[in-house]
Amino acid sequence: MTYSSADTRLQKVNMWHKGLALALSPVPGRISLLILVSWLAGVTWLGLAYFSGLGVTVITMLYLLGVLWAAYLLRFSAALLTAITAFLLINYCFIEPRYSLSVGSKQSWVILLVFAIVALTVSSLMQQLKQQMLQSRHAAQQSRFFQSLAELLAAQSSTEALLQAACQHIAEVFPIRARVVRQTEPGALIWLAGPDGTSTAVENVDARQNQSSPLVQATSVEWALDFNRPVGAGTNDWPTLGYCLLPFGFPQREVLVLDAAVTLPDLHFLQLLTHQIAQAYTKLSQQMALAQAELSASEANFKKTLLTALSHDMRTPLTVILGAANVLTDRKIPLTAGQSQQLLQSIQAETTYLSQATENILTLVKLDAGASSLQLDWQSPQDVIQHVVSRYQRRSPPEALQVNVSDEEVLVRMDAVLVAHALANLIDNAICWRSAESAIEVTLSINQDWLQISVLNEGPGFAEGFAISAFAPHTQRPTGTRGFGLGLSIVNTVMQLHQGKLEISSVPDQQTCVQLLFPFVRASELIAS
Repeated sequence: MTYSSADTRLQKVNMWHKGLALALSPVPGRISLLILVSWLAGVTWLGLAYFSGLGVTVITMLYLLGVLWAAYLLRFSAALLTAITAFLLINYCFIEPRYSLSVGSKQSWVILLVFAIVALTVSSLMQQLKQQMLQSRHAAQQSRFFQSLAELLAAQSSTEALLQAACQHIAEVFPIRARVVRQTEPGALIWLAGPDGTSTAVENVDARQNQSSPLVQATSVEWALDFNRPVGAGTNDWPTLGYCLLPFGFPQREVLVLDAAVTLPDLHFLQLLTHQIAQAYTKLSQQMALAQAELSASEANFKKTLLTALSHDMRTPLTVILGAANVLTDRKIPLTAGQSQQLLQSIQAETTYLSQATENILTLVKLDAGASSLQLDWQSPQDVIQHVVSRYQRRSPPEALQVNVSDEEVLVRMDAVLVAHALANLIDNAICWRSAESAIEVTLSINQDWLQISVLNEGPGFAEGFAISAFAPHTQRPTGTRGFGLGLSIVNTVMQLHQGKLEISSVPDQQTCVQLLFPFVRASELIAS
């Protein structure tokens, strides 16, 4: 599974998460105590040694720096203890009478009280500031996480891939073992995503789970869905469960399961996470349902259009054939040799058209069955081209086809019948639209990535703005043209089933080139493997 830019953002979120934990993690207790004691001892020694030069005010400020340091990096209790210790040291060592806890003057009382008030106030404000910083960084981290998750989910093309990507994202960032289940009926769960399986029906979910995972009880899932509220670890309902259940929300029956093997984030964050996954899942499900409905409507319209085309396009050649045959068999109608020949050619042309149209319709039915209907085998593209070209050369009169085929021995894994039919469709189209008396050229060339079968003709070419995307199997042909409009649709579908490409280049009123691009292997490489 490829997540493009979402993977990079996920790595950044992991780095932010680790950096935040490192920046806000307290200094180990013994080191903090050692630094704090060393600071207090150093200030005390400095004050005693240079008391006459520093004075009580400077020494008090130095002690206050120690309180600030303790308030910023340690807990409030450690900062309060530091303030009390500094208060007693100032009183005992530097307030007259010195080396006594008694206070000899109002000025000394003022100094001590101001120090105590400032130390306590600063410690409290520093703790509040630190809490605000933690909350701000935590909010920024959550914002980045949800942004990366949104980008990751938006890149998925199926609901199964979306849920699997969400579980993997959660497991990589926190890490928490995440799974998604759906209740189909009371007591029956289906595993949709997560490490225990994908879309696996479970009659008894407890018996099918990995032994390293806590057993998810179907009754707890049903309770969470019925009351539409979180259940399990970190909640007020069944907190002793070894997992947390977070329902997607009514009327959905999906539930996010988070194992509580590690400490879970706060419940509000988990609910926001579940809500975002549920919204993305619902949106993608609706888009897929809408696309399926549009496809069904398109198929219904196509069938209606096809039946209309069949009734018109097949009635016309049948009428021509029947009329010509009646004239030829009616001995009362005198015909010259030239007139008889013209009627026979008309019958031949209309029969050929009906044969091609019928073959196209049968091929389209086969292609609707998808790749499972293909008869794939390693085939020589030169043999397929020669087989198709020989059919046109046996016609009366033979078609003017120029063949230029590479002699390099290569093989393509293909359904030879379908590929031959696709190539015949391109040749028929080139014959139909070529300039008078101009030849059709069929070539085979090989480059580094693709084997190219090209059909070239001189003629009016495709209309301006014509795109390969217009080759949808259910696209109607322009009004006034003969046929069902299935030829290029069939060719494009055949190429898609062979992991190939169909490309067109056209210069108006000059030359048109239609190319079939196939993946290939050289015969020597296939034999060697």
